[in-house]
Amino acid sequence: MDRIKESFDSLPIAACFFDKNGVVRLINRRMLAIANWLRKGGIQSLAEMQSALHAPPANVRCLDLRLRIYRFPDGKALRFAQEQITTKAGVRYTQITAADVTELIRKQNQLKAENAKLAEANERLRLLLVQMPEIIREEETLAMKLRVHDDIGHSILAARRVLLQHTDLKELRANAALWEQSISVLYRSSQISAQSEPLEAAKKRAEELGVSVLLTGNEPQRQWMRTLSALAICECAANCVRHADGTELYVHFWQKPDCMEIVLTNNGAAPKEKITEGGGLSMLRQRIEEAGGKMEVWSIPRFKLMLRLPEQEEAAHESDDR
Repeated sequence: MDRIKESFDSLPIAACFFDKNGVVRLINRRMLAIANWLRKGGIQSLAEMQSALHAPPANVRCLDLRLRIYRFPDGKALRFAQEQITTKAGVRYTQITAADVTELIRKQNQLKAENAKLAEANERLRLLLVQMPEIIREEETLAMKLRVHDDIGHSILAARRVLLQHTDLKELRANAALWEQSISVLYRSSQISAQSEPLEAAKKRAEELGVSVLLTGNEPQRQWMRTLSALAICECAANCVRHADGTELYVHFWQKPDCMEIVLTNNGAAPKEKITEGGGLSMLRQRIEEAGGKMEVWSIPRFKLMLRLPEQEEAAHESDDR
């Protein structure tokens, strides 16, 4: 009998049995501790147990009255269950058990939090899909502005170089043709197409301004990275001529585990004051940030432009690599 009582006391679940008169006949050690929390002095009858569960004391919190789940002072959440059992001899008892559901509740709360995050992400995705046409229009407008800015800026600087060098009439006419081509962009933006090899095209445009582009490091292989690098080269080459009277642009590519880092400097004069981003740098920054990257501009001790393009390409550029 002692062995049976010892085994009953060591059960992981709290349990007790009441006879037909509602008097407690058998209770294990775990249920005894619970009973003392539910009612000062313990529980002696089924009625006392039911009353304590219906109106628990202040130190016991009811989490779900329908499921009869309570949190006790030791931090455990227990679910109570009651059922009738009958022995082989036909004697009927009322059995009450209390199962530990603390971990289940923790996982349920975690699942609720994850579902809430998922619902929030779904809502953001829904709004993004609604706004997608407007985003595409803005992207196309920005691309047109960048092209116009680069072409007209390039033409102005090329014309300045031609006039300063006192070139012949033939080159002046060729430069005038560049002006006509740049102005026509304003009227045929829908026909704009990307260069097949952006970096080579950018180097060529810089050379037309009298700037040699020196590339070092491992060039990016992804087309969208090369395109953004080319935009930065064109802008820095133009600024090198316009503001620093430079003749060389140094571009270093550095492949890091999570991003491609691109640093652009030149051999021109150092800025006399902090650089204020104009239309070209501002539009370049917008393109870089839309791609998920970062852009930093230094004025001291010399001009330096640093780009960080993420290794994980943004959805907006996925089609560029296909």
